[in-house]
Amino acid sequence: MPNPDRPEPAAHNGDERGEPRDDLFVQLITANHDHLRRYIYTLLPHEQDAQDVMQEVCLTLSRKFSEYDRSRPFLPWACGFAYLKVLQHRDRNPRRTVLLPVEVLELVAREREAEEPVLAERLVALERCLAKLGRADRDLIKARYIDRISPDDIARRLAVSRRTTFRNLERVRRLLFDCVGRSSLLGTEAV
Repeated sequence: MPNPDRPEPAAHNGDERGEPRDDLFVQLITANHDHLRRYIYTLLPHEQDAQDVMQEVCLTLSRKFSEYDRSRPFLPWACGFAYLKVLQHRDRNPRRTVLLPVEVLELVAREREAEEPVLAERLVALERCLAKLGRADRDLIKARYIDRISPDDIARRLAVSRRTTFRNLERVRRLLFDCVGRSSLLGTEAV
């Protein structure tokens, strides 16, 4: 199976208008978007800030794509730009962000990059574990973490107490945590 981070060499040839080059950029950014977004979220605690930086990073990557060395993986190259954009964002918005010293931010960025393979493996395990949940538990997790519905609104929708909603969320999170942990250790998963 082809690796989306390292495109086939033949795909890099383009005409003077650069259309195949544009196709390659779209292919690489699409294949790596979620990884890049998670990297930025690791460095910026506020969702809106991370979204703003992600948008800036995508624009910068599209402008700088002609400088990309196709013999190297795309994601680390893109993360380098993301890191610089995070630093610029911090400089532009010093009051809005909780500022860690640049040295700490640099350490977090390096650690996040080093952990990417493990995190990607755990994400695959999480998806498998989610698929093994019962429908009600899966819907609860989807409502809270994908649709971002507040626990109070979930409780109203399900006609249960707020306390019951929190207990159910905690129970399902524990199931998923244990399942992902077993999957990482054993290469299998079971809820």
